[in-house]
Amino acid sequence: MIYKLDSIYNNSSDVYLFNTLPKLQQELLLCIDENPGIRYREILRLLNYSNGVLSYHINRLEKLDLLSVERRTGITRFFPRNISIDIMGVIANLRNQTSYEIIKLLCDRGPISQQDIIKYTRKAASTISWTMKNLLEDNIVYLKNKDNIYEDDHYTADGRFKYKRINLYDLINRNLVNDLIYKTNNYIDSTINNYSEIIDSL
Repeated sequence: MIYKLDSIYNNSSDVYLFNTLPKLQQELLLCIDENPGIRYREILRLLNYSNGVLSYHINRLEKLDLLSVERRTGITRFFPRNISIDIMGVIANLRNQTSYEIIKLLCDRGPISQQDIIKYTRKAASTISWTMKNLLEDNIVYLKNKDNIYEDDHYTADGRFKYKRINLYDLINRNLVNDLIYKTNNYIDSTINNYSEIIDSL
């Protein structure tokens, strides 16, 4: 077997334990290693096992503490064990098309306003607003200098500057995000579309 993440199986006892597992459980661990943050239905599609069989073996691996599971309302994602909560949160968002586009944009151009995010991604304002809310709650982005960033390209009738307050978004941990974008599998859930993204976020 080829181990995709050295940090997961990095000593002889881990290798021995892995080799004692049933073949399906080995396949499951390697699938999750290659696709951290993968959802259950995607594992079903990739490995082509029945729902009952797959559910049983995933539960066994979770009880053995050989994988990490993130459960949110309507969404369950699977990660290699020993991944920190911060990394799990970033990877989970990178696997969502809209979130990925925004995070990549912030990585390349941030700090940036919500209006510019809408402009560059060409997504509906409601979709961007909902996604930014989730990214804020997941501690991936923050509002930068929201009390003193202004737009000064307009004048009032008496010739004074007309200031408009704007909020700029930026990444909390740019180095971590950059590493995860370029060093992990940027596989995005194949079944996601704009409608399901909103439903999943509820």
